[in-house]
Amino acid sequence: MTPAAARTQARTTFELSEDRSHRLAGLAIVSVFPALFWTGVLALAGGAIGQPLDPLALATIGAAIAAFLAAVVSALRED
Repeated sequence: MTPAAARTQARTTFELSEDRSHRLAGLAIVSVFPALFWTGVLALAGGAIGQPLDPLALATIGAAIAAFLAAVVSALRED
């Protein structure tokens, strides 16, 4: 038989790991979707003015936006 304290600790560990995965998913949603949106806006604006950005520049800009948002959100959500 397992003591009640050991079962409680195991349950708490499981809940913490589940909470971490939800936080990581939330961080990905908060950083990736706005980065994709603004990268698309830049691509459309560049095409509209006749100076389209190349795919490498768009990927670099999107990655920079996503990394910046991930850093800001993770700093704000640190518990």
